[in-house]
Amino acid sequence: MPRGSFHIETGLLLRQRGRLILLREDGGIWRLSADAEADQLLGRRVRLEGIRIGFDLLDVTRIAPC
Repeated sequence: MPRGSFHIETGLLLRQRGRLILLREDGGIWRLSADAEADQLLGRRVRLEGIRIGFDLLDVTRIAPC
């Protein structure tokens, strides 16, 4: 997956070591760069859209509960 690629993902939104993460249903993990408003969805299943800006880092452009 090249940097700058667009992704749509679903999974559980959690906080780990002070950083938001998405625990995907297949067991994969994305670290997330997201607005503080995403904290409202902690512990919930979400669907998000974002741009890959690092090896395992997504810059979230849209996030919503599933």
